[in-house]
Amino acid sequence: MKRILRRRTGMSLALFSVALLVMALVALAGCYGSKAPAIEITSPANGSTVPAGNITVSVKVSNFSLVDKLGQPSVSGEGHIHYFYDVDAPTTQGQPAVTAAGTYAATAATSYTWPNVTPGTHSFSVELVNNDHTPLNPPYVFKVTVTVQGAAAPTISITSPTNGSTIPTGNVIVSVHVSNFNIVDKLGQANVPGEGHIHYFFDVDAPTTQGQPAVTAAGTYAATAATSYTWPNVTAGTHSFSVELVNNDHTPLNPPIVAKVTVTASSAATPTTPPTPTPTGTGQSVTINLTAKNIAFDKSTITVPAGASVTVNFDNQDAGINHNFSVYENLTGGGTKPVFVGQVITGPQQITYHFTAPSASGSYFFECDIHPTIMNGTFVVTP
Repeated sequence: MKRILRRRTGMSLALFSVALLVMALVALAGCYGSKAPAIEITSPANGSTVPAGNITVSVKVSNFSLVDKLGQPSVSGEGHIHYFYDVDAPTTQGQPAVTAAGTYAATAATSYTWPNVTPGTHSFSVELVNNDHTPLNPPYVFKVTVTVQGAAAPTISITSPTNGSTIPTGNVIVSVHVSNFNIVDKLGQANVPGEGHIHYFFDVDAPTTQGQPAVTAAGTYAATAATSYTWPNVTAGTHSFSVELVNNDHTPLNPPIVAKVTVTASSAATPTTPPTPTPTGTGQSVTINLTAKNIAFDKSTITVPAGASVTVNFDNQDAGINHNFSVYENLTGGGTKPVFVGQVITGPQQITYHFTAPSASGSYFFECDIHPTIMNGTFVVTP
């Protein structure tokens, strides 16, 4: 009898253990369904190289209900996501999975953008959490490590005159080439990363103090969005020309971007610019009076004969604003294939331009190189 009782008791305990296991599995199934939750980072990929700046981390979640109930009581099978930047995702049960300010974000969205990520090696982690921000049991975490690469640095170089050259006295045009930087006509406006204008300097060093406008004495600098500037009446002797990329508010970039050349001006020097081509058309002379006022030309069409000798009396009436007059073969958000590029002047000021009209008749375009999208017109060349 005792043996029978022991057997029955053993069977009862075994059955009870099985029942507990079944109940646990049912409970787990009730929490997460037939499969466990999962989360993975779909972008950026682990080990990838991405550009510096704003980086969006995107995820894929399965077998888990994402709900916008942050801070509310926990409900099995639902919750949200914690995104982590350069820290390990906390997984202590019963404790909110949060880290220092700026290193984590809580949201029900399947993507989050980390702003202004600097160059270097960085890690991004994500974790599924309950409504009350605590980790699931067991924790569900995914992590990637990426290399953040800085954008190419801005550059500026003086293409003319060349360093060490001898140039004629008189008006000297300084031309530059700029890369990896957006030149815009927003002088004095709020700064925007990656854009600004150019300061030209004559016989002074370019100021580079951070946070201070890069300006020097009157007559020794000019601020413009043009890639050339003409210094008038340069006398004989040794002179320096410097250029600097600056922010919209005239302050230097960080680090400063400067170029400089030193030249010798001589009254006996031969100009290096090519001579004006001999007109091949009618040989007529045409004079055009053109006014810039309220950031607009007073003419929308200019008509000249083919090959004519053209004189443009240009009157910039906009005080403190730079304008010029240029002619191009075509216009696509700014002239290309120049026919003539006029010196930039700051109003109120007048200047006279001389050039030869194209020998081929047709429609060309004229513009102000500083405001090409709003100050332009049709330059018609007749047979």
